Amino acid sequence: MRRADDSDFSHYLAARWPDLVGALEDEGVPPDDARLAVAETLLVSRASWSRKVREEDVDVTLWAELRHRTGLPPRPGAPAPHGVRRSDPADAPDPWLARAEEARTTRRRRGARLGVVWLAGAAVLAAGWAWWAGRPAPREVREEANPLPVVWYAQGHLHLEDVVVELPGVTEFVAWGSGAAAVLRSGDLVGIDADGDVHGIDRAPESLSDAPDPPPYLPLGQYDVLVQSAPVPGGGWAHLLDSSRREGVQDTVRQSESGRRAIVVCTADFVCGEPRTIVEADGSIRLR
Repeated sequence: MRRADDSDFSHYLAARWPDLVGALEDEGVPPDDARLAVAETLLVSRASWSRKVREEDVDVTLWAELRHRTGLPPRPGAPAPHGVRRSDPADAPDPWLARAEEARTTRRRRGARLGVVWLAGAAVLAAGWAWWAGRPAPREVREEANPLPVVWYAQGHLHLEDVVVELPGVTEFVAWGSGAAAVLRSGDLVGIDADGDVHGIDRAPESLSDAPDPPPYLPLGQYDVLVQSAPVPGGGWAHLLDSSRREGVQDTVRQSESGRRAIVVCTADFVCGEPRTIVEADGSIRLR
């Protein structure tokens, strides 16, 4: 059975392909480079498309990624242009998606072959150096007590119990043991220890791919929206709310992205505390 997010992705691809390609061409990107850049960027986003559509303005985030990938100057917050090109059946995205997938597979195979050749001729000392050199680049880690009862992510930083780790490009993450596990935009799977050490892992914990099944929860306010729920260590749930109500105004609603973020913690016995407004981030936080 085809997933709903696959259908949504296909509709977006068909509708926006001409504009994304045309907008890059209008800024001087060669036609083939523009098409391959759009295909590669969308291909990377496909695995987490459902979350991206739910939590992001995809026209803004994809346009920023495309400009970065093609070396164009950044335009923070700018959406991808509309109405740039008409749809052309002769310029379909499918061949370019296949080419992007083939290029990604080739890079992985080339990397694997080079690794095998290198290891075949390496001595014990060289193997030790390979282990050291293959470690991820050091990440900025600062000691900071987590004000929330769960692991959370905002503005490229992952907040654990006692440390905050710089980790840009996280598409999915989950608490794992005393730390966390995460999937990066590059497709890499990493584990993050309680002290902030980031390292590659071979197998993801089941909880990373299986969304939690929280008990029913009804947001408290008329304009509150339940964004995410995450289990609290020791039992209970933390519910992330987004309130669209302007302060002091009852009849005006604004977009969720500009609303107030708050967290409500409920015990295993369904006893919930008061909402706590999250002031440690600009509002765009995630619990998974």
